[in-house]
Amino acid sequence: MVARAGDGVKVLQLHNRYRVPGGEDAVVKRERDLLERHGHQVIVLERANEEMDGWPAWRRALLPATTMFSLRSYREVLEICRRERPDVAHIHNVFFLLSPSVYYALNRAGVPIVQTCHNFRFLCANAIFLTGGRLCERCKAGNYFHAVAHRCYRDSRAQSLMLALTLAAHRYLGRWWEKMDAFIALSEFSRCKLIEGGLPSDRMFLKPHFLDNPPAPCFESDDYAVLMSRLHQEKDVATAVEAFRDVRGLRLLVLGDGPLRGALEEQARQAGLGHVEFRGFIAGELRFDLVRRARMLLLPSRVYENFAVSVLEAYAMGKAVVASRIGAVTELVQDGVTGLLFEPGNAADLAEKVNRLRADPVLAAELGRNGRRRFDEDYNADSNYRHLTQIYRFARQRRGLAV
Repeated sequence: MVARAGDGVKVLQLHNRYRVPGGEDAVVKRERDLLERHGHQVIVLERANEEMDGWPAWRRALLPATTMFSLRSYREVLEICRRERPDVAHIHNVFFLLSPSVYYALNRAGVPIVQTCHNFRFLCANAIFLTGGRLCERCKAGNYFHAVAHRCYRDSRAQSLMLALTLAAHRYLGRWWEKMDAFIALSEFSRCKLIEGGLPSDRMFLKPHFLDNPPAPCFESDDYAVLMSRLHQEKDVATAVEAFRDVRGLRLLVLGDGPLRGALEEQARQAGLGHVEFRGFIAGELRFDLVRRARMLLLPSRVYENFAVSVLEAYAMGKAVVASRIGAVTELVQDGVTGLLFEPGNAADLAEKVNRLRADPVLAAELGRNGRRRFDEDYNADSNYRHLTQIYRFARQRRGLAV
């Protein structure tokens, strides 16, 4: 698909969508819309992991090989580059169907490459530095085979081996980082972690996410908190459910879906928590409407979180945030200024923070106003576009191309 909107730099955008929709997929579309609105042509190459659901057994058996190097993706990218002659390629995610083969095809075609590091996949098989429910950085320095011993990806030794082999082969044999001209980190914390793991500091740029056409803030609220998240172990929604044993007079709306939904619903049912409601994945204006009237947003994650899009949306709508004190979250949420921080996994501490804002709507509104001010200063579309085009210019200059 090619979206033509003027004579600006032509961008090839590549992204492999996840099975469960999340913030990363929304960010990719948001950046595409931003570029088009500023007069750029955007060529989109996307795959979706749910494609695998309909594959016959023989094709699924080939997945380890195509995850490491997909000839289909390699040829498709070469053909796009021959036909469209993009000025720069911006890659968001290549696992599992696009595969790292796209880097080699772009390099062969002489197209500058910009890579957004939405997670830590280059340094960790499961991309989030989490093993057995605990933070883990064993593979960060390059020995990915710790992931096999600990079955880090989907608790499967075979699938962990597939990813470990892929990461090791491209890091050491393919030297894929040398083929990339610029990297985008979403927070200073993430930038430092990526550099610690070996990514080049002289090509690492800091550019957070943004929200385009933000809704009007609402500093009043109804009697509920919202939690927007995929229902996976690392998001630790279970701690939020446990915390609401000690929260009364406030509902919790869980907006999201995932493999743990049934277990979490059962946890709430057994505890008699009728004020905890699971609404499933909700997108668009309906989600915004729910956040707009909330007292606060909860972010109970146990992982570093490169950049939580849900916090960005909460700030835009003037909502206070109660979040775990971990990794990049401490950059995004200023304790006592735009929200309150609690110790990760500590349900009692989370309940205390929630109850403080439940009992003090004036404080909740004040934190929400501060969040909206920070949104206006740091996360607006205009400044984000300037940063993005500066990174594209750097990537083209590194290849010796005219800008």
